[in-house]
Amino acid sequence: MRTRPGAILVVLLLAGCRMGPNYERPKTTPVATGWRDTAQTLRDSSFANVPWWGVFGDTTLQTLIRRALKENRDVHVALARVNEARALLGIQRLEYYPQINVQAGWRKSEGADSLLTGVTNSEMAWLGGGLSWELDLWGRLRRLNEAAAANLLATEEGRKSLILTVVSDVARAYLEMIELDDQVAITDTQVVLRRQSLDVARARFQGGLTSEMDVRQGENALAVAEGSASRALRQRAQKENEISVLLGRTPGTIPRGVPLAQQGIPTVVPAGLPSDLLTRRPDVRQAEEQLRAANARIGAAKAAMFPTISLTASGGTISDELGSLFKDGTGFWRIAPNLLQPIINTGRNRKQIAAERARTEAALAQYEKTVLTAFREVEDQLVAVQRFREEAAAAARASTASRRGVQLAGLRYEGGVDNYLALLDAQRAQLDAQLQESGLQRQYRLAVVQLYKALGGGWDPVTDTLALPNRGQ
Repeated sequence: MRTRPGAILVVLLLAGCRMGPNYERPKTTPVATGWRDTAQTLRDSSFANVPWWGVFGDTTLQTLIRRALKENRDVHVALARVNEARALLGIQRLEYYPQINVQAGWRKSEGADSLLTGVTNSEMAWLGGGLSWELDLWGRLRRLNEAAAANLLATEEGRKSLILTVVSDVARAYLEMIELDDQVAITDTQVVLRRQSLDVARARFQGGLTSEMDVRQGENALAVAEGSASRALRQRAQKENEISVLLGRTPGTIPRGVPLAQQGIPTVVPAGLPSDLLTRRPDVRQAEEQLRAANARIGAAKAAMFPTISLTASGGTISDELGSLFKDGTGFWRIAPNLLQPIINTGRNRKQIAAERARTEAALAQYEKTVLTAFREVEDQLVAVQRFREEAAAAARASTASRRGVQLAGLRYEGGVDNYLALLDAQRAQLDAQLQESGLQRQYRLAVVQLYKALGGGWDPVTDTLALPNRGQ
């Protein structure tokens, strides 16, 4: 019985396989079974499920975040990279299909060859095309497509991670800006208080009730306060410039909403299950897709060790006169299978497999590091939320006490009971306490923001898209 070539081809195609290991999520990845601080980590929900406008209650901040999501240049760059990866995947998928090319030409020469051949005129015209189709028997093309698809997903996850970073960066910079508003107000008040106390010291010196030392100490304290006020103004302007760039615009004044002390934030911040981070955080998912792509490239490198089989066909017409190009007898065609056996390059191919294995091991280590970093960031922010809340409450009590201390020190100095240095010490203590209270209020709220980011907050776990507010929200 005679076997037909077509039947053999069908058998080979059906027997085609995919070389290399199939991807499985690493079972050795360290996953925490629970959070250290159980008081802050209710298991029935996750703070990450709260939409970002539910975390940031200030409507002015919400408006700034919306603008940043639309105009931030880093977001534009990330979107362009996603489009690039999508185009590269499209190019790779075209490798499944036959490659077709067309060639045409016409050549005429006069007298160039007469000395050698005696032919004074020659003319040649041709029109033809070719087709080449690689049979993916060993799965090389399939593995390359798998790697390209994983790269696209990794790029998309990178864009999501960047969006979370932009949201948190705008919120962070905004909180720092309104804290600097507080610092400007506090230092301005200190300038007024120290100028008033200096006036008292001068009056007492002129009346002979105290020495010139009090006046000089008062002038020094006033100059220090004025320098602090200027520093706060500079830092606030620079913070506005930072926010402007995040918003994708040139530096300018940033609108304010409610003051720092009135910035409402959730009082309950459950972290949910630790295993949720593997499926929610974009950077973790990005690292896993990069591992998947590296794993697929091992299969592509292994497939390169086997023969490459392709079908080629060509045909067309050729004539020594352009006018006779399409007459009978000028046509030609050819069809044949090609086989390329990598014998000489075997050593090189083996080294390529070893290189791809090493890259996969590196991608695995990077994935595991990303997971560990994610757990650490959540744990850090959980303890930060709790401890900053306690520190901020203590700083508020210290600030209240310092204000009363300045009042008492002023009365005692005016009454001649205490010296001027005691009043200056009380004023410095008040300034430090007020600045510390403002800073801790900002750090407490920022810890909530960073916890939200660490949990991968803002992404809808069902639709895998960024949650956006309705018109009325």
